[in-house]
Amino acid sequence: MFNHTFLARLLLIGLGTVGLYTAVSGITPEEVSLIPCIFHSLTDLACPGCGMTRACLALVQGKFGVAWSYHPFSFLIVGLAIPAAFFPIWLKSTWARRSPTTQNLIVISGIILCLSIWIIKIRGSLGV
Repeated sequence: MFNHTFLARLLLIGLGTVGLYTAVSGITPEEVSLIPCIFHSLTDLACPGCGMTRACLALVQGKFGVAWSYHPFSFLIVGLAIPAAFFPIWLKSTWARRSPTTQNLIVISGIILCLSIWIIKIRGSLGV
């Protein structure tokens, strides 16, 4: 059965495996294209998540500056996947102790930050 813990572990195992393979074989994150972006294919613009795969691979390889330049949210994704994979009860209870207002504020802030990063990336790619 798929649950958050299983998916977080799968993400970390996949990242670790691909990250190790690319590091050993000398493949840079720029050369990796695991998941084609449908939005980018159709519009020729980056989507809000574009660069996340390369960023997570760079993060696994210890290239933190490169990871940040691809997508700053990679730190958040991997940072949340670790407690979700290994400490799911603690993570769930920590989230549950927050008031619904605080939970909503955290989610809305995350969405606003992600969209802000997206707008900055689009402006940069358009030369604006």
